[in-house]
Amino acid sequence: MIKRESIDEILTACRIEEVVGDFVRLQKRGVNYIGLCPFHTEKTPSFTVSPAKGIFKCFGCGEAGDSVGFIIKHEHYSYVEAIRYLAKKYNIQIEETAQTTEEIQRINERESLFAVTAFASEFFSKMLYEHEEGKSIGLAYFKERGFSEESMTKFALGYSLKQRDALYKHALKQGYTQENLEKAGLIIVKENQGGDYVFDRFTERVIFPIHNFSGKIIAFGGRILGNVDKHNAKYINSPETSIYHKSDVLYGIFQAKNAIKKEDKCYLVEGYTDVISLHQSGIENVVASSGTSLTTGQIKLLNKLTDNISIVYDGDKAGIHAALRAVGMLLKENLNIRVIVLPPDDDPDSFARSNDTNAIRDYFHENEQDFLGFKISLLLKDVEKDPVKRADFINQIAADIALIPDIIKVSIFVKQCSALMQIEENILYRAVNKIRIKNYKKEKEKQTIDQNNLPEISKPDSTKQVIIESTPLSLVDVEKRILTLLVNYGNQSLYLPNEDSMSKEKTIETRVDQFIFDNLKSDELSFETPLYQKFFNVYVELIEENPIDISNKLQHNPDVEINKLYFSLVEINPTPSPLWESSKIKSFINTIYNNAEKLHEEVVRTLQMLRLIKLTAIKSNYEKMLKLANSEDESLMYLSKISEINTIICEIEKVLGVTYR
Repeated sequence: MIKRESIDEILTACRIEEVVGDFVRLQKRGVNYIGLCPFHTEKTPSFTVSPAKGIFKCFGCGEAGDSVGFIIKHEHYSYVEAIRYLAKKYNIQIEETAQTTEEIQRINERESLFAVTAFASEFFSKMLYEHEEGKSIGLAYFKERGFSEESMTKFALGYSLKQRDALYKHALKQGYTQENLEKAGLIIVKENQGGDYVFDRFTERVIFPIHNFSGKIIAFGGRILGNVDKHNAKYINSPETSIYHKSDVLYGIFQAKNAIKKEDKCYLVEGYTDVISLHQSGIENVVASSGTSLTTGQIKLLNKLTDNISIVYDGDKAGIHAALRAVGMLLKENLNIRVIVLPPDDDPDSFARSNDTNAIRDYFHENEQDFLGFKISLLLKDVEKDPVKRADFINQIAADIALIPDIIKVSIFVKQCSALMQIEENILYRAVNKIRIKNYKKEKEKQTIDQNNLPEISKPDSTKQVIIESTPLSLVDVEKRILTLLVNYGNQSLYLPNEDSMSKEKTIETRVDQFIFDNLKSDELSFETPLYQKFFNVYVELIEENPIDISNKLQHNPDVEINKLYFSLVEINPTPSPLWESSKIKSFINTIYNNAEKLHEEVVRTLQMLRLIKLTAIKSNYEKMLKLANSEDESLMYLSKISEINTIICEIEKVLGVTYR
């Protein structure tokens, strides 16, 4: 178990913008940072990171938390895994107490699989460098390809022995279970009459470990060096597991992510050796789709790092068509796509090995083509003499352009492509718009909520009272608003009229949270939502212990419910874009909480609204009792109480300018 002191040291060292910035492209906006949310699909950034508060919050999907919470959510880690990840990032030595048997048994499947894949990688590496078979076959192959010791270490290359159960037997001796080895895809278990037949998945192959975004080994690729036939594929990969989803992983992403961010560009290739050879040649911003068609998950992974993707494929026909298949999905994510076709008979691996860094960079720079120009120049000549095929091809180009969300880019591509295909610009525009409308309607059909049916929100007439319908949500909303005021403004000052006529001071100072406590206590008001009452009780207890640093204590509260609610309540003050600097909008964006008087007004109004809702509910109960009254005296008693409550309700409604019914 990790000691509390170590956890506190890690939490203190964490800078939220650095932690999130490893996974999300962030832009400075005032005192905060903004970016595209990694937890839901969006085109306009609604994801905000606040260094001052040490939290992130998405105003689109509602996800919020601190550095630990982000790693847990993004990487699907347990709390302990997230703490270890952050400790490694900030070079902090973790102090631990001995684990009990029960604690060891509680390690979940994911942690077990991470452990067993890390063990397997170490075993494969040891076999490559220390076993005679590994050295004579595996190491010789890698050296023949020109891989340096540094590259082999960087990508953790290894070798799996010819012995069918070498890894399996060694793993069992080290305490790993057959169940976890099978779940990690490292062994295959077949049932026989005499019992299970167990053998290693990767036998007599060089091994390419596959890392996730944060550097953990999650799977393996294996290349056979002997004969390839229907029983022995050239390459085999780990099967899908609870830690490895092929469609969400790119080979080399961990080794390349810093270079991609630095260069603001990513080269996309096909195979493991392509990535390693280019890295070794000084081109480090490169990843591979591992021989599969590019998926939405892989594209989103790239989009966290850059908008600029250059697809580098072989100069053969299959390579070129593979490049074309990938383009549509990349366009839909509004990425800037270029294609680099290598010389005939070259692939990225051979090209990197036969050229130095400058020659590779020069070739890439000189031969990058915009994808549409590339597609048109490649395929138009095949359909020029057939009007029907030519029309179909133009519609294909229109469909590609229609995928692009940015209308300015659409305009530029229409102009460019109409010239290349020698058709009128307005005709191509009409074709593109027709497809865009069709695509839009399809997207709308998928949505569960039709935005067009939402009621229009209009500015209320200030001369009329606002009528608020009583619904079960009304009380919940007001209770949540009170907690929001506590969390965000509890330590701020309010200045109340001094009722002591003998005092020279016209006002007395109190904190927002103390003012709320006093009002709730004097009116004997509590929260009807159990979680909100629980949160309020925790807040009061923390204030009584020490009113300083309440936010930090709530942020790291061990109670998951309290912790999650805290992050949903935290408000990150919006900071206007420089575009709004001289606009009237800037003054509108500045919240009322920059003004102590208006903050006081907001607190009072919220408490009054709570009183109004509570009193209305009490009045409703008395009205029910009145109907069931058995005597005139009993009826008069209820009528009197209803009248008293009505008087108070009217006063509150007058102050609030609302009618609550």
